[in-house]
Amino acid sequence: MGGGRQRKALPVSREWNFRFGLRATGSQLLVPLLPCQTASPDARFPGLPGLAGDHGEFGEKGEPGIPGKPGKVGPKGPMGPRGSPGPLGARGPKGESGDYKATQKIAFSAMRTINMALRKDQAIRFDHVITNVNNNYEVRSGKFTCKVPGLYYFTYHASSRGNLCVNLVRGRDRIQKVATFCDYAQNTFQVTTGSMVLKLQQEENVFLQATEKNSLLGIEGANSIFSGFLLFPDPEV
Repeated sequence: MGGGRQRKALPVSREWNFRFGLRATGSQLLVPLLPCQTASPDARFPGLPGLAGDHGEFGEKGEPGIPGKPGKVGPKGPMGPRGSPGPLGARGPKGESGDYKATQKIAFSAMRTINMALRKDQAIRFDHVITNVNNNYEVRSGKFTCKVPGLYYFTYHASSRGNLCVNLVRGRDRIQKVATFCDYAQNTFQVTTGSMVLKLQQEENVFLQATEKNSLLGIEGANSIFSGFLLFPDPEV
């Protein structure tokens, strides 16, 4: 090959091919073909997208997670309609007996049939018993004795011919005058009445007491009566 021109070195990755050609004279000539470039082992070219694969099988169920925080309480709903009445229940057992003091009845009425003069400060005896529930009135002494503490009502109706004054007395160891009832008349029949409510303690006595004005009668047609009864027992006893 003539001339001083120097050929450049071909890249390593290129390869040259030759073939024989015919001259006009009929002789053969070795003709180089265009070089072909081979792919370098380090070259990277993206390929065509692949086809979509099938869905895989579902995995196993996982463990439950940690419970979340409770939510806020919701608003109160509207009131529903009233339901129909239920069936009647069975009868309950019989209750215990009440306190005997709360149900006990105490009452008395006694008439005086003795027509004798009375001494001052003497307890007036009403010797004929009309009513004596629970026997709290004592005929021999003319005194009522409290067995159940509470409120009591006492009253008397006294017939007389002349001046009459009586004391209403109470007490246990020591007597106490509560009130004095008087009426004045000369040589004529009259009826004196009086009443009072007393709160009594156990074993307290209540009776009528004579004074110096003692024209009390106890005869047929002119009777004198002493009465009393329990209103309310004391709930604290």
